[in-house]
Amino acid sequence: MPSLAEIWRALHGAWRLALLDTRGLADFDGSRSGGLRSFWAIPIVIPLNIAITAIDELGPSAEMLPPHSAAFQLLGSMLAWPLLLLVIYGLARWYGRAERYWLFVATYNWTQIPLALAVMLMVALFTAAGNLVDLSDVQAASGTAALFAYTAVLVGAALRIAVYAYEWYVAWLSLDAGIALPIIVVLLDIVSGLALDKLSIWMG
Repeated sequence: MPSLAEIWRALHGAWRLALLDTRGLADFDGSRSGGLRSFWAIPIVIPLNIAITAIDELGPSAEMLPPHSAAFQLLGSMLAWPLLLLVIYGLARWYGRAERYWLFVATYNWTQIPLALAVMLMVALFTAAGNLVDLSDVQAASGTAALFAYTAVLVGAALRIAVYAYEWYVAWLSLDAGIALPIIVVLLDIVSGLALDKLSIWMG
């Protein structure tokens, strides 16, 4: 189990990377033991994912998932997490960057905490906007509510792009394998998330 000092150092490194400070990479323990300890980020992210699901279902047009489907979505995302890292291990070996794998694992795992906070804010913005105006016909809205909704949607969209860009940047720095492999990392993350969403709705 990581110490509080290690967790704080990793989160500090995640913040520095968000500011495009490459020195933040030094705050992560890239050893095998450090990479394995970083999986303790999962129990920290779980309550954040529960909050994201709860906020999302407060939206006026959200499709309320039954408890078993919501639980499947949360459990599935936690199971997909190490599976994704296993796939990336194979890709890292194929790219000849296996020696950078545990550094990638540590940075990927710990940066999921600020990423989950960013997603929670993004979902809260979209939910708030959807409760104020009909997002399918925003042009018909007017007044302060419409202005807030426009702003919330724009900020939320910018956050979504920033989340993917940050994830790519973290993979690019930690793997040091060029541009293509970090793009694959982001695409795998997106595809696994979409697949879980579809399966959860189907189960409902």
